[in-house]
Amino acid sequence: MLAMSSNSTTLLGLMLCLGQVIHMQSGLLPRPSIRAEPGPVVARGRPVTILCRGPAGAHTFRLESKKNTSAFMDQKNIPQRGSLETEARFLIPAVSEVTAGPYRCAYIKRFSWSERSEVLELKLTDEDVPVLPSAPASRNYTVENCIRISLAVVVLLILVAILAEAGHSQCRSPHGTQEGAHQKD
Repeated sequence: MLAMSSNSTTLLGLMLCLGQVIHMQSGLLPRPSIRAEPGPVVARGRPVTILCRGPAGAHTFRLESKKNTSAFMDQKNIPQRGSLETEARFLIPAVSEVTAGPYRCAYIKRFSWSERSEVLELKLTDEDVPVLPSAPASRNYTVENCIRISLAVVVLLILVAILAEAGHSQCRSPHGTQEGAHQKD
């Protein structure tokens, strides 16, 4: 039979949503995003802020310089950005040859460190740099995907109900769709 009961369809949708959440919790923590404001190319002596973003609940971020592996900065007690993200801001007050170079960040959540972000190459220039908007940060789409799956389940339930009603109304008619053809004769 093609039609599923509404209870089993709802259960299927909830299982898919719950399975995705469990997968996210049992696997590696999502990789943080990293970007620079006003941008990755900075004039000598100018300030730059490196932003690291991770999921809600991350309580310590670490910014690492790949130039000097022993140099890092930790930031704790991170304010939440809504219910889905946490952001840490690392200010470099004056960019120089010492502070330019590759950076990565990571965060700790529930006693586990995330994998490191992609590399952000902070470049030094002696020219004035126009301020351009930086690239958008990557996001964790778990909640949005659960909402989409739930909406798809609701649409599926409506379609099943329409098909069931159509099938039921054909069963009630003694001659199916040919009833109107016999009345014309």
